Amino acid sequence: MASSKINHDLKENTLPSLVKGMELSDGIEFDVRLTSDDELILHHDRRLSVSKNIKGDLPEFVEQNTLSDLKNFGFPSFKEIIENSKIGDALRNQGKIMNIELKLPHPSSGSGGGWLTSRKNIPYIGKVLKQCSEILVDEEIPKHSVIFYGFFKHMNYAAKKINFDWKTSSLFPNQLRFGSERMNRIYAAPEFSLRSFKSMINRQKKKGSPILPCALEYFIPPVNKLRLDRTYGLSGKPLERLLKVKKGFPIYIWPGLIKDEFKLYEAGITILTDNLNSNVYSLPEGIARWTRPSTQPLNETWKNKFRSTDIENHHDLIREANREVTPWHELNKIERKEFLMTWSKKWYWENTSQIIATSTNNKLPWESVRIIGHRGCGNSPRPIFD
Repeated sequence: MASSKINHDLKENTLPSLVKGMELSDGIEFDVRLTSDDELILHHDRRLSVSKNIKGDLPEFVEQNTLSDLKNFGFPSFKEIIENSKIGDALRNQGKIMNIELKLPHPSSGSGGGWLTSRKNIPYIGKVLKQCSEILVDEEIPKHSVIFYGFFKHMNYAAKKINFDWKTSSLFPNQLRFGSERMNRIYAAPEFSLRSFKSMINRQKKKGSPILPCALEYFIPPVNKLRLDRTYGLSGKPLERLLKVKKGFPIYIWPGLIKDEFKLYEAGITILTDNLNSNVYSLPEGIARWTRPSTQPLNETWKNKFRSTDIENHHDLIREANREVTPWHELNKIERKEFLMTWSKKWYWENTSQIIATSTNNKLPWESVRIIGHRGCGNSPRPIFD
């Protein structure tokens, strides 16, 4: 396998990283917060992720800073991302998607609902959703290309309160708005251990979410065996159970590690990867790596090439595929139908005829299994800017 060194010049949640991520994969994911002057900024962490020598006297929490101050460091506005022609064209015309994670402010930031109850954040999230949608509408981004989600169990209710008609979802298991990673793991443990996988899917369907976004740990041993539910996994009987219980319902996971990428795809799970802008051309199974399985799908001839080509020739094979494999939006109706029928059979889709009927040349169904660039081309070392 080639070296897995990642180019950290493409910093997470920045325009260059997101443009490159959209080019290399089936879609992108990024994080949005609200600034002190009610503008939308891309930033993952609760606290400003810049080094002390450039932070100066600016406030600690992202939501306490203005859009101008944050852009001066290099963090882009939501509007900049949506107005980018390459990202917009991919969403409108190429079948690619955009996962927008809305981040709740720290309770001490002075924004959102404070410390008392998470329900206090419902109007806050409604406000962010409304502002995002106005920008998306101005740029004529189709609704089937976008989903909003976050670690907020009232996400769907917040959307309903403002008659929001874009797709929304909640991430599983839920997390706190504060605290360390260890604290959040402890907080998430009861939901992770006790809630059945079937109930998670049913809950998403009932709320109108087209996907179930959740942690990789639900499917990877030994952690997946710590749940009281039946064991679901990526091989053998656990995989059979998974395919039968989800019946094609889209599952999105993070982190999508290279070592699990092939097995996750074969299990029909969409992957949020931090390894897009790396020089990994081969998977551990000896197969050439392909990061656009939905928007530039490989037919059987190409799949055989990816399986049979020697590892030392994988880079050249991928470059050839980039040039020669027909993108989804350029396939004819018969070719698209053949791919959809193959995927439906492989992953036990329900309502296949309806899915085929609504999948046009620039629209892919949510059921299609994708690789998505997490925060663009992947997360970055801290601080983001120094």
